[in-house]
Amino acid sequence: MCLVPGGETRKRQPMPKRGIALVLCALFSCVFAGPAQAQGYDRMAPQHFGSIATGDYQAGDNLHFSISRYGDEFLLRFAGQQEVFVLYADYGSLGGRVLKYDSGAIALQVAGWGNMTLYTDDQPGGLPVVRTGDSVPPNPAQVTLAQMQSAADDEAAHLSYARGVHVGFAADWNALGGDGGLRSQTFDAMENAARAIDRFTANAAARNVFSQRVTAVRMQTSDKPLIQMNGKTLIVTFNPRQGYLGRASSRAIAFALGKLFGVPFPN
Repeated sequence: MCLVPGGETRKRQPMPKRGIALVLCALFSCVFAGPAQAQGYDRMAPQHFGSIATGDYQAGDNLHFSISRYGDEFLLRFAGQQEVFVLYADYGSLGGRVLKYDSGAIALQVAGWGNMTLYTDDQPGGLPVVRTGDSVPPNPAQVTLAQMQSAADDEAAHLSYARGVHVGFAADWNALGGDGGLRSQTFDAMENAARAIDRFTANAAARNVFSQRVTAVRMQTSDKPLIQMNGKTLIVTFNPRQGYLGRASSRAIAFALGKLFGVPFPN
């Protein structure tokens, strides 16, 4: 929470990056710092992790997922799920590597000799991973304006039915009508926001405070992914020029909602 001239308080909660825990509050905005060792920079210098092979993988008996390169980062997508997660690589112990969600939680650990372990909410102790073949990198879905507006209504209906949360999703429909690329990026960011709210409001305490504080969710472009409140509207921003890197995952948004509303929530 930051104090602005006139005594008005403005809350703005950014999406965490690479397990970021430090928060800087400067004048009108609150932003997360970079990794602790970077002391305030958004990311470390690009590093290459040749030991992390892309492809299709299987964890445990029947959990399938794919890993793709995305510049200096990686993309993770579980079979049968639509969300694409950006994973940030860092050095681990004994020559190993770790891949983290943008919320800071560890998704994959790669030992120095190449063995991989996947960590999930259901299996926090980790599952052994084996590579099963090559994979095709994901691409944002191409949707019409009508399809996107229908998806916004569907997400609102799902949250009402499944969580008892009543919110509407909105964006600049006029701008999206004539820009397929922007529409695709906005759709991706909106779906992540809806998944985050579903994830966050599965917790009774979180559901109670969210229902009281939020009646609408609005998607807006910005130079970085943030969430903030404007009255009872939750503003979710993203940078369409950065593709997958420019929007937050559902995990990061849910974690940021916990900080925004003062409800402890795991990352």
